Amino acid sequence: MRALIFTVNSFSGEDFTGIPNAFCRLVDGANDNEIARFDLSLEGGQHTGLIMAKLYRHNNEWKMQAIGEQADGRTFHDLLPALRSYL
Repeated sequence: MRALIFTVNSFSGEDFTGIPNAFCRLVDGANDNEIARFDLSLEGGQHTGLIMAKLYRHNNEWKMQAIGEQADGRTFHDLLPALRSYL
């Protein structure tokens, strides 16, 4: 299966509790509807990465799986071990 997996990382290495008002959202560009929102500072914790969601095709339809899994890593490459279970 081919998929796009959305992640958020703190490249500085600072955990999300130290970044006030941090959030991530997915928006349907066709009508500007917010599909998903995750408040990173509120959900917080001492992690530097978050696996947000997976977008994939199934039976010729686009599907989205919300994930919201905390992870540690400053870059996408740092998150690869955690991402493998979603591929």
